[in-house]
Amino acid sequence: MQTLVDLKAHRARRISVWFVACAAVMLMAACGGEQQPATAADRVALLPGKVGPGGEVVLVVSKRHWNDGIGAVVDSLLGSPVRVLPQFEPRFDVVRLDPEEFDRFWKPHRNLVVFDIADRIDNQEPRLAVYRNRYAKGQVYAEVKAKNVQGAIEALEGPEGALMLADLIEREEAQRYADLVALDRNRPLEQRMMEEHGLLALLPRDARVVLSSGGFCWIERSLTRMKGGQNHDVQMGIVVHRTPYSGPEDFSMQAMLDRRDSLFKARISTPKEGSYMTTEYRLPPLYEEVSFRGGFAATMRGLWRMEGDFMGGPWTSIAWVDQARGQLVTVDGYLYAPYFGKREYLRELEAMVRSFAPATPTNKATP
Repeated sequence: MQTLVDLKAHRARRISVWFVACAAVMLMAACGGEQQPATAADRVALLPGKVGPGGEVVLVVSKRHWNDGIGAVVDSLLGSPVRVLPQFEPRFDVVRLDPEEFDRFWKPHRNLVVFDIADRIDNQEPRLAVYRNRYAKGQVYAEVKAKNVQGAIEALEGPEGALMLADLIEREEAQRYADLVALDRNRPLEQRMMEEHGLLALLPRDARVVLSSGGFCWIERSLTRMKGGQNHDVQMGIVVHRTPYSGPEDFSMQAMLDRRDSLFKARISTPKEGSYMTTEYRLPPLYEEVSFRGGFAATMRGLWRMEGDFMGGPWTSIAWVDQARGQLVTVDGYLYAPYFGKREYLRELEAMVRSFAPATPTNKATP
């Protein structure tokens, strides 16, 4: 018969084995075997990088639902023309996938919209929800939930629907270009902008100053791209000018256009005698009042042409008041790319234009 002492020893051995097993499991977890990220930032750090070309949006929805009306709504909201371009270009390139095609190769795409259409309890109220970094770093992931196609259309057309999503993706795409510029930035030129013009900026390494005097600076960036077996030029320009600020009337659309045309006629030309840059008014410019870096600003977008020469293209600008100096600061970007689509170059240009900010004694770090 087993004695009381034997039973105690047996229990002690079982307890010691149990502690050893627990310690082994904890050690494996500490070594990273199946350890989960401690924070949301840790989780994002483990995600792969986003994939897909700029301006592309992938929609995961069945062909039947697409043909039942979702496709037409998406085309009208996401595939509408980019405003004020010399030729038609859709706001986004839309790609449709069937749900069974949505595999690990597509999940890291930069812009995803996934439709969940099923008559379930959680789908009774149509809604569109947006998330970041779902399957990849820097990803915009949207989910449309509804019990039927009509509900999905309501979610797309609502105030928090596809137009809101399009604006968000537009801003995100511009920020992605800014992030790329930041990888190879022109710090000497940025330092010069701060010292001579009191402005912070994010500028690419291949940008150069054409002219800088007083409150005026003209920066140009020339690229060479291949198309049709030949090299073609792409030119981006940024023009910064300061003028005394008189009051809110300086922000009117007409005042801004008059100021732009007068200044560009005097300062910007090609080697052809008598040439100068001016606004193309056959397609009226667009004007919008916005919040910019915590204050008021006015933006415009339109077309430019070179009087006396065969050049033209889109332009974009933003103007705000530098309160410390009592001046109106306008940053104007223009694009010349006659052999290429303009949409993505214009987004890249807008990212640089929007990177400008007043430098103050407490704000000397570049953006």
